[in-house]
Amino acid sequence: MWNKSKISCVATALILSLKQKEKKKRRWMKDWFKKRDEYTHENLLRELKLSEPTDFRNFLRLDGTLFDELLRLVTPEIRKQNTIMRDAIPPSQRLSITL
Repeated sequence: MWNKSKISCVATALILSLKQKEKKKRRWMKDWFKKRDEYTHENLLRELKLSEPTDFRNFLRLDGTLFDELLRLVTPEIRKQNTIMRDAIPPSQRLSITL
């Protein structure tokens, strides 16, 4: 026959297992962070490079051709691999942030 201590142990174990199942799963990335490609300064730099070369030079202290040459030289060193979890930051964005 079951005594009170055995019943309370089983009830406690049941309650704990139910609470673990109810635990809300966290998202690994926030939704706003997934939109980083839309809201990045990369779009501004692309527009400056094409339409306002003097502003591009003022912003990065390099003209467009020198930036492209520097990017070509450092890309193999700063390129990262995309993973299942997220896309890597592109080399052009890494370089512009550094400058």
